[in-house]
Amino acid sequence: MAIELKIYLPDRIFLDTSADKVLLPVKEGNLTIIHERAPRSQLLTEGMVALLDKSNQIFKKWKISGGIATIAQDVCQIAVENIEEI
Repeated sequence: MAIELKIYLPDRIFLDTSADKVLLPVKEGNLTIIHERAPRSQLLTEGMVALLDKSNQIFKKWKISGGIATIAQDVCQIAVENIEEI
């Protein structure tokens, strides 16, 4: 099963896609969002948001300066002020 990832900028939706796993930068290191993960809200730190395939290989990544993520029912929604593709 896939995780739906939605990334929001202040003025628009930046991305709406899906992946097997999503990697988020948090204070403690990296948080991996997987299928049926418990719902939560999480502050994001400066770092990399990445999409992973079934083999845990990164196939797309972006740099953020921080933000907030809400994860529920296999949907990960991220609000950031700026983002750039790596």
